Amino acid sequence: MKRRPDTASLLGSTLVLALLAVPGPAQAASVRAQLGDHGDYSRLVLTVPKGLEPVAVVDGCVLRIGTPDPVRWPLASLRDSFSRRLSDFVTADDGRSLTAAIPCGARVASFIERRMLIVDVGGPPVPGVKPRAPFEVQPEAVVAAGPEPTPAPLAPPSVATIAEALNPIGTANAAPANFPLPVESPLPPGERVRVRGERGEDSRDGHAMHPPHPDPLPGGERGILPGSEKPSPALPLVASLEGEVRSSIEDTLRRLERMPDRTAKPAPQAAEPPKPPAPPPIAAMDLAAWAGDDFNRTREALQRAVGAAQGRARVDAQIALIRFLLARAMDEEGRAALEMAASLSPAPDQRYTLRILGDAFRALDREDAPDDNLFVQLPAGVMPDHTVWRSVALAPTSWAAAKEGLPIALRRLLDYPPDLRSRLLTTLAAASDEAGDSAALNLIVLGMITVDSKGMADGRLDYFRGRLAELKATPDAALERYDAAAGQRRGPFARRAEVRAIELRRSLGRLDEDGAIAALEALRFAWRGDEIETDALAALGSAYARSGKTDAALDIFGLLGRRFGATARGRDALAAGRDLLAAVLDHLDRSPPGGLYALALQARHGRLVALADSPDGKLRQRLAALLLRDGYALEATRILHALTESATGSQRAELGATLARALIDSGREAEALDVLTGTGSPTLEPALAERRALLRADALLGDGDTVRALDALRGLTGAEAARLRAQGLFAAGEWPAARKAFAELAATGAEPTAEDIALQGLSAYLAGDGEALRGLGETQRTRLAGTRWAGLLDALAPPPAAGPLRAESVERDLAAAAALDRLARDWRGKP
Repeated sequence: MKRRPDTASLLGSTLVLALLAVPGPAQAASVRAQLGDHGDYSRLVLTVPKGLEPVAVVDGCVLRIGTPDPVRWPLASLRDSFSRRLSDFVTADDGRSLTAAIPCGARVASFIERRMLIVDVGGPPVPGVKPRAPFEVQPEAVVAAGPEPTPAPLAPPSVATIAEALNPIGTANAAPANFPLPVESPLPPGERVRVRGERGEDSRDGHAMHPPHPDPLPGGERGILPGSEKPSPALPLVASLEGEVRSSIEDTLRRLERMPDRTAKPAPQAAEPPKPPAPPPIAAMDLAAWAGDDFNRTREALQRAVGAAQGRARVDAQIALIRFLLARAMDEEGRAALEMAASLSPAPDQRYTLRILGDAFRALDREDAPDDNLFVQLPAGVMPDHTVWRSVALAPTSWAAAKEGLPIALRRLLDYPPDLRSRLLTTLAAASDEAGDSAALNLIVLGMITVDSKGMADGRLDYFRGRLAELKATPDAALERYDAAAGQRRGPFARRAEVRAIELRRSLGRLDEDGAIAALEALRFAWRGDEIETDALAALGSAYARSGKTDAALDIFGLLGRRFGATARGRDALAAGRDLLAAVLDHLDRSPPGGLYALALQARHGRLVALADSPDGKLRQRLAALLLRDGYALEATRILHALTESATGSQRAELGATLARALIDSGREAEALDVLTGTGSPTLEPALAERRALLRADALLGDGDTVRALDALRGLTGAEAARLRAQGLFAAGEWPAARKAFAELAATGAEPTAEDIALQGLSAYLAGDGEALRGLGETQRTRLAGTRWAGLLDALAPPPAAGPLRAESVERDLAAAAALDRLARDWRGKP
């Protein structure tokens, strides 16, 4: 039968706890704390005395809770409690604040319920993951209570005091009440809330296990303790108190059910950095209006406007002048005007206009890097002017992309000023000619005939018509057009047509090399530093090289290098110089070794060779190989050093191997080791890595480090590795092993050299193997004839067996002495 609560015992314990709940007059108020970890957050509940309003503030990675008056914080219990998100509890300001370490960027939510401050600390926000509600999971919580104050002198408690002590969410020091739980514990059986007492108290004894409230708040309901006494008759006062307590409990439960869900809202995710706004589209260009009707009057008016204006108006006047220069195709003056406008502190919209005009001048000058050009970066849309300048900017480097808008560009160019239209059509025609696009060149030539036939009296139209005829494989028609252009006798295209005609006749067999050279030399005084000079000089230099006149070809190459730099015309000069240099090197490759031509090329034109070379440095590598062949190792290693320093990746490793080989051959093994160390890489191809390992072993051998050289050869196979291993054993004084290694060298498929045979004979002699030495002399004596090792095997042959003196032995000794004498003389002459 179910037992009723012991009313007398209940009343007695209630009075005692009510008296203990009254703090002493000389001590600070006590705070009770409860700390627990939940699924996605940790909760700290602080019950503070009446009249105090705690405030929770997050400062970076620190949670700070402050009160207006000093209080007693349960530091010992809090520090003994484990929490994944709250740690390092410290008091400050004479007990007015409590600080705790929290994860940086944690989500923190706090609210006050009566005298309880509830703080929920979650983890940092995770993008794309919604945090769970803080009331979904209620794990075991650890309640930490501060030290109870010293009780005051006993006084008769009032009814209100007793009711407050029995309130389920009342004072922090309320005693367990002997009435049944109104709600069922949500935890599984066996899991209970563990209550810790004051400092020094054993947490394993003197504590009852109580089922927690669904929300881990301090001061929850308590059940009947085991071993409680039998109920006694209830007094009227106790009955009224019990009804008041039950009414308070039911009211509290109803409020908890109606309490809104205090799920911690996820912290706003860090917004991505705003993308820069896209540049506005390029507006239409009224180039005809920009050019004006009269050149002089328009230019003077614009210059006066620039001088009279101030501030923003002056920048606008400068922009108008730049537009005039662009419409008149005056690129050099336009670039100077752009620099002047940039120094006037233009506004953002004016800077954007100046950038558009600057990109137009870059396209007009045929620059090689159009990727950062606004006409290339922005979509053309429906603006025909944008299409025109996009095609012109892309034409020198990417004709396939430039020709996409060619019909629109040619149609729009009909309205451009004549000077500018002629320049742009020439750029498009030259690009289509270089790409071999006869269809596009035909369209451009038709455009030239339609609008600029009179303005192209300098032979430009006839020249491109000749190039079109060449692309269509009609050389006779091309020669007719070239002769017509050359008949103008002025302008670069007339000279260019004349040079092309000479080259075409030479290729058709109508003119020999000497006739081509004579015709090109006859044009020398007609050159006036215009654009044709590079082509003409390149053609003349190539003719000199083909005829074997290397000195004249080198002079032409030096002339090209001195007259042209890294300008628009200089690019053509470097390209022509590259072709000429290739022709000169081809001729030097066919010449016998030991000449001075390679050295003269490096001494007189080394800097120009570097400028004309391609990024991969093939021409300089060929020149270095020629210098090594002719015995000029110092100049060759200088070239290879410069190439290695500027190279990257596998190309740097390969050039380092080539340089190391040159250094080893010239007796600079220590330098070769440094080069191999500085140019290594862990991601090399196996063949290159094996080549570098062999070079390292060879350098170590030459440097006298035989042990490290043999270690470097471990795992390497092949004829070169076997030869180096045999040489290492010979250098280490291992004569039998060296003789055997040299003898096995032929088994690798390699042909033994004279030095290999000589070292094998020396190894056999030093090892005392007379039979091997005698057999080697009989089979390999002819292999040493004509080398500095000739006679060595005869000199090292063992003497005959002891016996009477014979004429054959005397003759043999005399022959050996003669062989040694001849060998000594050869070694003196060939160190």
